Amino acid sequence: MPLTAFDLGLELGREHGGANLLELDNTALRLRRLAERMAGQLDPAGRTLAEELIAATEEAERALVERGRRIRQLENLSITDELTGLLNRRGFQELLRRSLADAERHGERGLLLLCDLDHFKATNDTYGHLAGDSVLSAVAETLRRTTRRNDAVARLGGDEFAVLMPKTPVERAERLAGKLSHAVNHLLVPWGRKAIPVAASFGWEAYGPTSRPDRLFFLADRKLYRCKRPEAPDIVGH
Repeated sequence: MPLTAFDLGLELGREHGGANLLELDNTALRLRRLAERMAGQLDPAGRTLAEELIAATEEAERALVERGRRIRQLENLSITDELTGLLNRRGFQELLRRSLADAERHGERGLLLLCDLDHFKATNDTYGHLAGDSVLSAVAETLRRTTRRNDAVARLGGDEFAVLMPKTPVERAERLAGKLSHAVNHLLVPWGRKAIPVAASFGWEAYGPTSRPDRLFFLADRKLYRCKRPEAPDIVGH
């Protein structure tokens, strides 16, 4: 399974406050341990105060754990597409930035793949937006199911999707891209007594240590539009 929004949200949560929370949690832990050691060496009044301190630090630890969970949850929501559960544009751009930084640092190579559904507006106009949402969800699930654990799948917006294949030789990545294209373009999405065939155009571009996000997107997008389909596929009746 591909990298999920939760995985990235967890990392972002650690970056955007996780370090400070960890420091506070460590401080609370040290205070509690110190109070526990002192409790056995104090008179009754001192032991009472030490026990109150222990209780207070335990409560602080619980609050810090809950706050950390909430931060990760909010980060996850901010980078997740609501309809499909995939990464959204923000989440994908963050992940691409990290991947290109790794490529520059370690000489790694990979592939950016873009997918754009053909004649998607006709589906919405003919069958309504619920049918369109069903098609988008089916495409998202197909991309998610057909990619590997370390790949990242995103819905960039509308009927645009993206897949990032890090640490992958170009030859293998292009074979995987062809596999994704075949899977999506053979989809039939049930809708009432009919089945809506999916047609999608794909474009991809390899990246390496010197690649930059804007240029990478531009090259993949240019290849995608070169293979756009001129006609919509026929709806299949049951």
